[in-house]
Amino acid sequence: MSWWKTALYDTCSLITLDKLLQDAPSLSKFFPQKVWALEESFNADQMRVETSERLKDRTKFYSLPSLAKLANLLSSPGLSKSLADVDKLVYATAVDSRIAVVTGDKRLAKAIEQQGLKVGNMALVLQELALEKKLGTAAVEKALIRLAKRQDFLLGMHNPTWDDLKDYTFPD
Repeated sequence: MSWWKTALYDTCSLITLDKLLQDAPSLSKFFPQKVWALEESFNADQMRVETSERLKDRTKFYSLPSLAKLANLLSSPGLSKSLADVDKLVYATAVDSRIAVVTGDKRLAKAIEQQGLKVGNMALVLQELALEKKLGTAAVEKALIRLAKRQDFLLGMHNPTWDDLKDYTFPD
């Protein structure tokens, strides 16, 4: 099973997943019926209400660690002080539960990697689907372009191609 099928999704990755599935509902067969997320990602200051409503049926909520564990994990020296509060909660939950993370935040990704956990972003998920021949490279490229048109620049560019994605790495 692919690592990202049981991973914890951060807010940005949930939003990207929503955009992907709005543009191409047929992609839903490549994702679990429900992805793991924190309920805090669905707060109004994190996600638009309409996005939240679409995603709630696709999400199962992961429980946060105890307050004592949270305090200990959030004080770790490798954790960037500039991370958003919700990303700090994703970090603490992932480390406590030893679960992989899908994130678009490079700082969060590096902190997760330092803990020896698998981490990646939605671009790597699409890359894996293509490399495993579950999704054609033309379909992946089309998905990347649709996301770019929605101002979701997974690869940091306006006109991404399969050639841009095939050798892509994250977070480096």
